[in-house]
Amino acid sequence: MTLANYELKENPFRIGPPLNAKQILWAGFPELKSKIEQRIVFGIKTSPSRIVLNWGRYGSGKTHAANFFTRTDAVLQLANEANASPVKSIKVNLPRTSKDPVQAFLRSFLGQVSLLEIKKDFDALTQRLTGPVVSDLLAGVSSDSVIMELFKIIINDEDGDKYSKIEAYLFGDSTKGTLTNLGLPAGLKDDEQIVNLLSTYFNCITHEKVLYSSINLWIDEFEDIDTLSKVSQDRFTTFLRQLFDKTPNNLTLFLNFTPKTFFNVEDLSITLGEALATRAKLQIVFEEPSIAQAKTYIAELLNATQYRAEPKADNPYFPFDDGALTFVLKNIGRLSIRKINEVLSLILELAMANDAELITEDFVNSIKSEIVSWEQVS
Repeated sequence: MTLANYELKENPFRIGPPLNAKQILWAGFPELKSKIEQRIVFGIKTSPSRIVLNWGRYGSGKTHAANFFTRTDAVLQLANEANASPVKSIKVNLPRTSKDPVQAFLRSFLGQVSLLEIKKDFDALTQRLTGPVVSDLLAGVSSDSVIMELFKIIINDEDGDKYSKIEAYLFGDSTKGTLTNLGLPAGLKDDEQIVNLLSTYFNCITHEKVLYSSINLWIDEFEDIDTLSKVSQDRFTTFLRQLFDKTPNNLTLFLNFTPKTFFNVEDLSITLGEALATRAKLQIVFEEPSIAQAKTYIAELLNATQYRAEPKADNPYFPFDDGALTFVLKNIGRLSIRKINEVLSLILELAMANDAELITEDFVNSIKSEIVSWEQVS
C-alpha cells in the first residue's frame, strides 16, 4: 500500500516544520487562531508596543504558530483586510547555551533580516516619506551617533560592497582595516548599542506606519533561558526589556514559553526578571485539546489541498475509521498536537506496511504495542 491508496499526496502528520512555507497550514483550533490574530490586528491598528506570552505544554503548537504567522502570508492578509501597511514578522529561537546570548540573538536576527533587506526597507521608506528625510528620521529616533552613521553607510552603499565589513563590525570586529574602511569606532560589543541598532531600525520602518504597520518578533523556546548562566540570563532579559522600552510603538513581542512541571505563570518573574515579567500583560494559553478538537484538527489536516486532491465527504478521517480514531485519542494519554502527529504518522506507516485498506479499531489493537505513548485507560 502507498499513500495514494489512501488518496493522500503525502503524510500530513509532520513532526517538524516543512521547508516550503507554502506547506505550512493551520488546521483546527479556530479560537486559538483568532486570539493570536486579534493580537496581531491590535498591533496593526494601534501604536503601543506590547508583549504577548504564549503559554503551553511541550508540543502544544506554539512553534507551529510562530512558523505559521512568520513564514506564510497569513499576517499579510490581516494587514490587507485592515487596509494597512504590511507587517514585518520575524522568528528567532532563544540562543541556547550561548556565552553571549545578545550577540547570538543579533546573528540569528541578521540571518533572517539581511543588510540588503534593511537597505531595501530604507530605500522604500525614502520613496514614501512626505515629511522628514531619512537622515532626520534617524536623528529623531536614535540618540546613538555611531548607530546613525552605521545606518547611513548601509543606506548609501548602493552596491553592497561594504556589507561583509559591516557584518564583521556588527559582530565585534575591531580590526584597524575594518574600522578604517567604515570610518567607525570600535565594533559593537555593548548590549545597549545592539538595542539601539534594532530599535532604530524598528522605529524607522514603522514610522507613522507608512512602510510597515508593525513588527511581530517571535522568540521561540524562551524556557531554554535556564540553559544560560545566571549572568547571561540577566543580560538577555535586560536586553529585551531595553529593546521593548526603546521601541515604544508598533512592536509586538511574542514569547513562546513551555513551563516545566509545577512552574506556574506566577513564577514567571523568576525566569523573565521582574521588569520584563511586569511588561508581559497579555497571555495566550495553548490548551490541551479535547478529543472533539483533535478530531476536527485531524479532519482538516487530512483534507487540506496540500495533502488530498478532493476532500473525503463520506469519511473526513479516511483512512482512519471514526471509531478507530476515537479509540487512539482516548488511549495515548494527555493530548498534544505533537503527540497526535507522532502517533497517527506511525499508525499510517504501519497500515501501509500491513496493507490495511482502512485503519479500524481491530487494526490499531493489532499494532498498539508498537506505539510508545500507548496508555490504555479503559
